[in-house]
Parts: sequence; structure tokens; C-alpha cells
Amino acid sequence: MVCRTLHSLLAAAVLQQASSWTPPMRKRTQIAPRHALTVEQDARWPGWQESVDPAAKLLYMPFLETQLQILDKIGAVERPDAVRPDLRLGVKPRRSDDDAKGAARVGSRVFEVPGTFRRVRMTYFDGGQALQVFNSLWYPTFDRPDAPLLGVDLLRFGPKKFLCIVDAQPPQGRAHATHDTSLLDAIKRKYPALEGEVSSRYYDDNRFFSKQMLYGRFADDGEKLVEEALLPAFGAYVEAYVDVVARCGTSGKDARPFHADYDAFNAERDPAHGLFTSYFGAEWSDAYLSEFLFALAHESAGDGVVA
Repeated sequence: MVCRTLHSLLAAAVLQQASSWTPPMRKRTQIAPRHALTVEQDARWPGWQESVDPAAKLLYMPFLETQLQILDKIGAVERPDAVRPDLRLGVKPRRSDDDAKGAARVGSRVFEVPGTFRRVRMTYFDGGQALQVFNSLWYPTFDRPDAPLLGVDLLRFGPKKFLCIVDAQPPQGRAHATHDTSLLDAIKRKYPALEGEVSSRYYDDNRFFSKQMLYGRFADDGEKLVEEALLPAFGAYVEAYVDVVARCGTSGKDARPFHADYDAFNAERDPAHGLFTSYFGAEWSDAYLSEFLFALAHESAGDGVVA
């Protein structure tokens, strides 16, 4: 998704450089951050305990940890091989031992929930005090064409700018949504601070956004709202979303073309590409966008255009 405001905020950050359904449980590999990989490998993945700038707060790390707990609960399996090794971690080092300005890292993980979610990707961008981001996208299996995707974009720009989106998005566009939204509606009503409306003034195309979106733009009180309102709402929303997908059921209709068009639509508009390029270089950023963030975009026959 793209918005003019989001583009401008990301550009500013770059310029500044400082600037309750429970499915049957079964045996599986545990995926807690400190058990999914060896200690040596673990530093390459989100789950960090400290920012690249010790003075900065990893504000959205509890959201990543909440998501890991939910994935573990529903029988997820981690797929490290689904991320090209050199794309698992991007690093821009500190200028010196006592100067963290401009330092950054981005780490990524991929999971699968057999029979329900073919791909759950997550990314944490740690840019110290200048920028903190948690991004995730949940893709249901291809035999669930009516099941929405779950998009998560949580951003902090400097000390007083916060943009937070959590949304169950129909892959064929909002006009074609058929899933039951009652659980998601109830969660949105419970958190007035997250009932913001996405305006066409800021978003040049919002065809995938649902009316159940949790949306917040915060300023001075942003950190408090993130921790006291957004975090519990996020946990409830993700669990409700899992239930929504399960209720959608399966069919013989193939959702792959819809997922490909969704990926192509977003790949053309994702503002993170420029950010990653500024930190990690164009070659790394191009591969990260096409091979990890939106891996099916190249399959789109509709050029990402959804009516």
C-alpha cells in the first residue's frame, strides 16, 4: 500500500539518517526466537534484545513476539530456506563505537501453517532512534480463495510520528469481500484510538483496505498508545483473523492469480524500496522486494490491477 504521507515520512527518515479459536495441537518444532535457530544464526534474525543504537527502543518487538506466540499456537513451521541467505539480514554499520547515527539492520523470517497459511513473512527494521518498523503479511493457502490476507505495517519515525495499520485484506479487492467480519468489527469498536479512517487525500489507491482496518496516526502520545491500545488490539485481531480464515473453508477455486495480482499491485507502490536502497544498496533492495516481500508479483497477468 502506498500513501503520499507515508512516502514523505520515509523520505524524511532517510534524509535525516537519525532522522478464541484454538486448533488441535500437534507435535512440531518450537519457534520461540531463542530456539528457532542456533545461537550463532540467531543474531541474523529478528528477536534482538537491543537496538543498533542502545539509546533507542525496539518499540515493535513485542508485536513480533506476540505473532510468534500465535504462530506457535496454531502449529506453524519455520521455513528459513524460503528466504535467500543474503536477504535474511541487511546491515548498515555504526559510524564508530560511540556514534550510532545512520546505523540500521533489517531481519526477516518466514513461516508456514500447513493446510491454512502457505506463507507468513515478517520483517523488523531497526534504524535506531530515526526509524522502527514491524511489517508482516499472512497469505492463506491457494485453496482458500475467499480468505483475506493479513497486512501489518507498524512504523515509528523519530520520537513523535507513528503510523500503524493492521488489516485483513481481500486479495480480490474490497468490493469482492465475502468473509465474515463480525469478530474484526468488534475488535475495532473496542479500541477508539484505532478507528481512524484512511482518506483518499493521503492514499492514492485504497482498494484493498477493509472497513475493519485498525488504523492510527499518533504524535506526542504515540508510544503510550502503541503499548496500551495497539498491542492488545493487535493480539486480538491476529487471533480473530486466524479464525476468519479457518471459517472461510476451502474450495476448488485457485487463489494463486489473486495473490499474484495483490503482490504486483503492492510491489509497484511499496515505499520501502527506496528506504532499503538508501541503507543497503539497490541490488539488495531489488532482490528483497521481488524475491521476498512480493514473491509472486512476476506471475501477475493483470498487472496488479483489481477492479
